[in-house]
Amino acid sequence: MDAVILSIGTELVDGHLTDTNVTFLCQELVSLGIDVRWSSQVGDRLADIVRQLQRAWDDATVIITTGGIGPTADDLTREAIAALLDETPTVDPDALETLRGFFAARGQTMPEQNIKQAWRIPSAELLPNPLGTAPGWFVRHDNHVIVTMPGVPREMIRMWRAEALPRLLPYCSGQTIRMHTLKTIGLGESAVEERLMDLVARPNPIVATYAKDDGVHVRITARAANADEAERLLEATAEEVRRRLGRHVYGTEETSLAGAALEPLRMCGWTLAVEEHGSGGRVAALLSDAPDAATTLRWAIVKPDIQEVTGEALQAVAHAASVTVRQTAGTDCGLGVALAFPSADREARVRGSVALALTTPAGEFRQEQSITAPLGELRRRAGLWSAELLHLAGIDLLEQSQE
Repeated sequence: MDAVILSIGTELVDGHLTDTNVTFLCQELVSLGIDVRWSSQVGDRLADIVRQLQRAWDDATVIITTGGIGPTADDLTREAIAALLDETPTVDPDALETLRGFFAARGQTMPEQNIKQAWRIPSAELLPNPLGTAPGWFVRHDNHVIVTMPGVPREMIRMWRAEALPRLLPYCSGQTIRMHTLKTIGLGESAVEERLMDLVARPNPIVATYAKDDGVHVRITARAANADEAERLLEATAEEVRRRLGRHVYGTEETSLAGAALEPLRMCGWTLAVEEHGSGGRVAALLSDAPDAATTLRWAIVKPDIQEVTGEALQAVAHAASVTVRQTAGTDCGLGVALAFPSADREARVRGSVALALTTPAGEFRQEQSITAPLGELRRRAGLWSAELLHLAGIDLLEQSQE
């Protein structure tokens, strides 16, 4: 089976947006054993979209489109697919009711132009989109499949995983396919791959590593003639990956990094306060995204940048912050973050450092990291390193409590 990916939107062609969707989808399709023939970006012109769809139809059995399914006049993906297949769109009453309900829940009346988002052609099955107003299409026609999804990455990823992928799997080589993702923190992608090198080299299950904003993901894809064998292969490989990566594995697809960072403290029944110097509130922002952050993260304070402090002095700032914020907030634990960026130019690539100190009822944990990068990247890393410290220290604390 082969595929073509079309990213639709003039904002992509003009260079105003970076197309991250195609990277995600290529990785997903390759893990399924589907050959991606090519991918392309096309602007919001009906004739151009139809032309690219026709070319994709001639080259592949699966066509995946992202973007162009909004409510405005320049959202033309539905019209283009209808023209390609010579089918007439009609309004799906259930989809229209869902759309009206989406706006009503926000105290708004749905604009009439949004009605086109409830269109459906005879060959299409609607793909629900609880994160937005635009449902997708799963089109089956003449031994081809067209998957049409939103261009907004979070909507697209959710729709792909929850709606499109389960419908596409039966078309994949007549085999049963099972997939699982393990999320890791504290190791770079090359270090993860080095520990898994022989697993990565195997044809089945496929083991692939991906660097993401919340750590390195390890995707395992198992193929077999039946579901039981696929599950057996998947579970055995996942167990081996966990064994080799140990405590660096913090969860699966459903696990947020923030949730994993705070979970050990929550299990100990401890609360946390954070004091940040120079990191711009990135640590508190990351941790506050945990599903039950309010039960553990009780206090956060952000203080100005640090430029001249380095080495032991920087670690002393982090330590003092962890002790002070713990006392001030009356929490069980205090996390101090001290970031030193020795330049007034935030875009400059200079050697910056982050010192971390976590004070708990069972002792203190410290960490220091340095990289050459702009301030924004150093701050992002400060969030990751803080989550790593909380996760790994939390594991130690839980183990101590069970001894």
